[in-house]
Amino acid sequence: MSALSELEAAGKFKDAISLLQQNPNYDANYFFNLGVLYGKDHQHGLAVAYLEKSNHLKPHDPEILKNLKIAQPLLKRDLIASKSSVTELDASSNSLEKFADRIQSDEIMGVIGLVILIVSLLWIRAYLKTRNITKTFLKPSGWFGALAVVLSFAFYGVHRMGSSNPPAILLMKQPLRSGPGMNYPETILLEAGVKVRLVGTSITLNETESWQKIRYDKDHTAWIPLSSLLSL
Repeated sequence: MSALSELEAAGKFKDAISLLQQNPNYDANYFFNLGVLYGKDHQHGLAVAYLEKSNHLKPHDPEILKNLKIAQPLLKRDLIASKSSVTELDASSNSLEKFADRIQSDEIMGVIGLVILIVSLLWIRAYLKTRNITKTFLKPSGWFGALAVVLSFAFYGVHRMGSSNPPAILLMKQPLRSGPGMNYPETILLEAGVKVRLVGTSITLNETESWQKIRYDKDHTAWIPLSSLLSL
């Protein structure tokens, strides 16, 4: 049994987390293990944050999804119990963005590539029968093929639009501010584990301080230290 497993079996979850973070891999398994350990340590915000990151790196994995479905209701219960200003885990995302978050770009490109390959083979077959390009494209297979290609690229365009404001998750309870810096007034307090959307690029004030504008619900934006966010 590894030292990490021994600490986890003994219920020493904080020590296990510290040990795991000493040798970070920044892959799906690393973030999954962090999320599980934080969940066992009843830090549900960080559990959701790292499980979400793992899910984005390795989508559709049943073990990741199972643990995420366990952690999310626990975090929402904590938000309601603490009377947080924002009790929804993803109040910032619209329907298009939620759709884009569930689908990876490489999956879409794979589908487009497959559609184009199939359509091209159908067109070639139809052309070899008619030896006439106009007749090839006027056949039902030609129309359906063209429609399939158009729909595939439209699907990709929708995904790109939804990804224009990428998601991130808070790693700590953090007050948001009206501008990029501690001298700006606080606008709202958000808990760890809440998903937000990044707006534009971050601003670096000095060597150690960078700020990011975020959207924390569908209508409101604010600023937060970049170090408080885990990009997905």
